[in-house]
Amino acid sequence: MELEIGGRWHHPVGVFHDRQRPVLHGRPEVDKSRRMSLELGVSRALSGALATVWLGVVAHQLSVRQFGQVTLVLSLGSLVSVGTDLGIPLALSKVACDYPHLDGGAVRRAVVTRVVAGLVAGGVLIGLWVNSAGSTRWWLAGMYSLSVVISPIGGSFLAMLRGRAIGTVEAVYNMVSKVALLGVGLLTLAAGWRPAGVIGAFVAVDVVTALTLPAVAGRRLSLGETIDPAQRAALTLRTTLPLAAAGILGSAYERVDIWLLALLKGSSSVAVYVAAYKLYDSALLPAMAIAAGAVAAAGPTLTAQPEPVARRLALRSLIVTAPIALVVALIAPLLLHAGFGGHYGSASSAVAILMVAALPGAALAVITPIALLCHRGTIVRWTCVGLAGNVIANIALVPTIGIRGAALAFLLTDTVLLIAFFASLRRPPEPAAAPEVEATGAGAEASTTERGVANPEDQ
Repeated sequence: MELEIGGRWHHPVGVFHDRQRPVLHGRPEVDKSRRMSLELGVSRALSGALATVWLGVVAHQLSVRQFGQVTLVLSLGSLVSVGTDLGIPLALSKVACDYPHLDGGAVRRAVVTRVVAGLVAGGVLIGLWVNSAGSTRWWLAGMYSLSVVISPIGGSFLAMLRGRAIGTVEAVYNMVSKVALLGVGLLTLAAGWRPAGVIGAFVAVDVVTALTLPAVAGRRLSLGETIDPAQRAALTLRTTLPLAAAGILGSAYERVDIWLLALLKGSSSVAVYVAAYKLYDSALLPAMAIAAGAVAAAGPTLTAQPEPVARRLALRSLIVTAPIALVVALIAPLLLHAGFGGHYGSASSAVAILMVAALPGAALAVITPIALLCHRGTIVRWTCVGLAGNVIANIALVPTIGIRGAALAFLLTDTVLLIAFFASLRRPPEPAAAPEVEATGAGAEASTTERGVANPEDQ
């Protein structure tokens, strides 16, 4: 479980795009995808609101420096967790979508591979923490590294459920985990364990869900011991790694500014910036729900005619987001004081900039998954440009104008990406980026070519 910042590159869409759609009981299976996307969109919006409430409680209970340490370690955890993706969640969704019976051995090897990557990522987390925040309390990063290691377990099983268009389990998980986090976190705060208890609450919830999700999801998946060469080929790193590029780069783009801010200004600045950024994320919750619920509902015409769909959804998200952003910008001091405490009033100017950024951000929230479905290679290249631009702009602006520079850098790069992503939709879709796998046996009726984006962790 993470800080829940960003997430535009990880939508529950595309599971049934570019494949033969069977008809079950007279209804296309794409209806299941629509329902799943709606369930996940609503649950993520509600769980995001709960996460914001929890961070507000933490901010009131901790000093600015302590809150900065907590948000920094969570942000760095999110950043290094992109290295545990390896394209495996998308490949698992794809295999679960195409094969009614899954090769349990192949699935276990894929999950173990991600756990090993988590061990490496946990070490990187500790290294980044020591270099950005000094050597004090290095064990905070060490504690959270446990979440980095075990989160891929539950995330992998959720990915397979998305492949089967089963969204109920993940929707319940999103809500229950946040409620549990709030409850456990309040107990640790009452016990006076600050800030270690806050990190410990995240880790405790992650451990429990990593143990329970495989059992719950396994009841809805047909995992057996029959060896299937096609499934094993689809889950090799040689096949999955090309699928990871967009998600890794996108996640890094959305989170690298917090680490740069820590390097350039320290953890206290991180605390104030995260308070501002959570208001930005909250303003985007309706747009994220629109993206999750409406993109899949476009059905098979999406990749054939992406521009009209993207334009319609972008306009809808802007209509919803604009008044929210305006209100938040006007009452930012009140919201910051009530939500995070009196020490965070200095974030008002950054909030104003981020509320302007919420306009291209809302449009990007719905355009990004469509663009990834149609032009993965182009989007990967432009995301590289956005990541580089974000780093350069932060280095140039943060030393002089602090958190306002980080917010301005995000506004500039988001605007550039919006223009580039929308322009890409005017061109014909690219050929499928993922290598095809020869389907055999029970899965032979389904195409194994899919071009979608799955949440690598639902971290």
